[in-house]
Amino acid sequence: MKKTNILKSLALALSISLLAPLANKVTAETNNVPAPNVTGQSALTMDLETGEVIYSKNADVKSSLASTTKLLTGLLFAESKAKTDKIPFTASAATQDGGVNLAKYKKINIGETLTADDVMEALLIYSANDTAYMIADSVSGNVESFVSLMNERVKELGLKDTNFINPNGLESLNPNKQVTDANYTTAYDLAVIAKEAFKNDWVRETLAPKTTPASINITGSPVPLETRNKNLGIDGNIGGKTGTEELAGHCFVGYYEQDGRQLVTVVLGSEYGADGMNVFHDTSAIAKYGYDAQKEIYKKSNEEVGTVDLEYKLFRFFGPSKKITAPIVLSQDVNYYKNDLNDKTANISYKAEDKNAWQVTGGTEVPLTFTTIGHTEEVKGTVKVSASDLLKSNLTFYLAILLIIVIITVLLLLISRIINMRKRKRNRNRY
Repeated sequence: MKKTNILKSLALALSISLLAPLANKVTAETNNVPAPNVTGQSALTMDLETGEVIYSKNADVKSSLASTTKLLTGLLFAESKAKTDKIPFTASAATQDGGVNLAKYKKINIGETLTADDVMEALLIYSANDTAYMIADSVSGNVESFVSLMNERVKELGLKDTNFINPNGLESLNPNKQVTDANYTTAYDLAVIAKEAFKNDWVRETLAPKTTPASINITGSPVPLETRNKNLGIDGNIGGKTGTEELAGHCFVGYYEQDGRQLVTVVLGSEYGADGMNVFHDTSAIAKYGYDAQKEIYKKSNEEVGTVDLEYKLFRFFGPSKKITAPIVLSQDVNYYKNDLNDKTANISYKAEDKNAWQVTGGTEVPLTFTTIGHTEEVKGTVKVSASDLLKSNLTFYLAILLIIVIITVLLLLISRIINMRKRKRNRNRY
């Protein structure tokens, strides 16, 4: 009977050990949220606080960005002017078309002014193309200089795949309605610009208004502004900027907040669709994914993630300098949001400038740097090198030194013996 019970217990234990990995696998797969399919040519979701990319689709592919350009225009404007400043309507502003202008509401004569706050709201809420040129002339004296300022700021942000030729995002068309020139960016670059813009209080207050609809004053007359953000107030959307052009397609940058966590979403090159809602459906999908997605393991604890060249003195504190290549091993799991952009850029590194090989022997824990595009964090690891490794790698040298020491010792002993023998011989001769 006892034998039967023991066999049953062993069988049960074996079954559990075999099924446990399968159960863990099912749990991991259950926790994985499938990435959404979007109609936009490129898209991205980013955590506003950490800069981590949560969702990515072709986020490093260049694309026209239409009126989402105005996020940078608005940021530079906010950094140069005060809300109460008077901004004149200029000749260059009067040349702007595109169908979305303040002149649609009321005729404005060149030289007439609006407050900077009204100009900002017309730029970011209504997306008036002429206000972008008013801003350019007011901040830099002319549009060309302002565009140079835009491109300088992009370089300061470390963005290499973005270029501006105008402050409002309109595309230049030839007589055959083909795009000949346009601003361009990537979904990632635009998210960084949007993140930077949202740090500015004035821009943030305009993009994420406490009350709607907005209203501005044009030459003494109040004019309500129609927001083009169809997601405003839905599922945590607190603001955003639209853009639509021939080459760009339908674009949208959205800002979201849920339970204190803020995200920025970018969709470029979406199809307009029958009701113009495709880009907003795309945005809702990638925003929801941004809140639901969980990090996955990029590298596991005890996994080797590279090597490092370490210098050291042969006799620890003195002697000739030597080098050894040692493996870097993680002492923790490293997690990330799995997507195509993070997979391209994920890297774990160790800076060994202030360490020599002797200092990291014996499993000493060292800080490693884990980076994905736009995000850096410190993780723990060890450099797998021991004192015996250092000794083994120089064994021939140490044996040679030891042999020399032995030879010198033997020679000294021989010399000492010879001297002593001569002394004894002299002493005997005296007697």
